[in-house]
Amino acid sequence: MTFPMSRSPIHLAAVLALCTAILSVGSGCGDDDFEIRGEWRGELHQQGLAPFHVEATIESLRKSRRNTVHYTEIDCSGNWTFLDRRKGTYRFREVIDRGATATCKSVGTVTLTPRGEDRLSYRFQGGGVVSRGVLSRA
Repeated sequence: MTFPMSRSPIHLAAVLALCTAILSVGSGCGDDDFEIRGEWRGELHQQGLAPFHVEATIESLRKSRRNTVHYTEIDCSGNWTFLDRRKGTYRFREVIDRGATATCKSVGTVTLTPRGEDRLSYRFQGGGVVSRGVLSRA
């Protein structure tokens, strides 16, 4: 994108602010074009539990009801609300609204870090527990 020299500093500042806003939600104004949206599956590990599986769908960085998560063996589900993206790592607030128990905490933070085109490192922290694993694009 080029701008004529006659553009005002206010116009240029507005364009830079827009580009910064776009980068903060992971869209096309920079060189990091990883697409977080999609269906993801993986195996997770948490101290005191047998390994369990997760299935997540990320459809929107703006509408949390469209980002669903289900943990199979511990039988709970909820939504992920996008918080931010820093240095390529995405953070979501997880709220479990079906099946919250001592093994499935009701609120926490999920951190997803891209590891190649179709893999994410997964980390959940909340309610005194930490879960980790790797997700693959479904």
